[in-house]
Amino acid sequence: MIAFLQGVLTAKFPDRIELDVNGVGYEIFVSQKTLQVVPPAGKNVLLKTYLHVREDVLQLFGFLKDSERQAFLMGLSVSGVGPKAAMNILSTFTPDVFYQAVLHNDLTALRSIPGIGQKTAQHLVLELRDKVTKLVGGGMLSEESAFNVESKNISDSIQAMMTLGYSVAESRRAVLTAVQSLGDKSTVEEILKSSLKSIAAP
Repeated sequence: MIAFLQGVLTAKFPDRIELDVNGVGYEIFVSQKTLQVVPPAGKNVLLKTYLHVREDVLQLFGFLKDSERQAFLMGLSVSGVGPKAAMNILSTFTPDVFYQAVLHNDLTALRSIPGIGQKTAQHLVLELRDKVTKLVGGGMLSEESAFNVESKNISDSIQAMMTLGYSVAESRRAVLTAVQSLGDKSTVEEILKSSLKSIAAP
């Protein structure tokens, strides 16, 4: 197992980088978020790594933080999720936002990950919910469990906010704030009005 690699970044590509480690060039697949953060060619980089072994290929995946590698491995452990889709999770969400989507059964958010359809989104929730709950100590569950409002209304409202151009994190934050303010009888229309008002507020 290669735990990490440190060397000089020699090239960037749409889904990977090349790293010169003492004269040996490594091809390392990374998320879009990592690609945006790593320094330009010629600079030194340290990446946590995971070596994916298949019969016909060896692939290295790189991460800036242990938490990102952990989220990647969690995604990879799910039925129907390969390394490309697992990396797409980190290109779409931070680990914390991904965990929230799993804990809140937010299939809409999970389906926004490239390569993740309805069935795979359901598998992510079913197979990871207990693991994520243990990981975060159940802390993220309290946010939504305090609401009796129908979860479909919350999910539909978040999806509507995302359709309007807001990010998953912005949409979720605004919707949950609206539901907390409106109470457990709130409709999707009421939630949306309150969410848009809170985002527009200075």
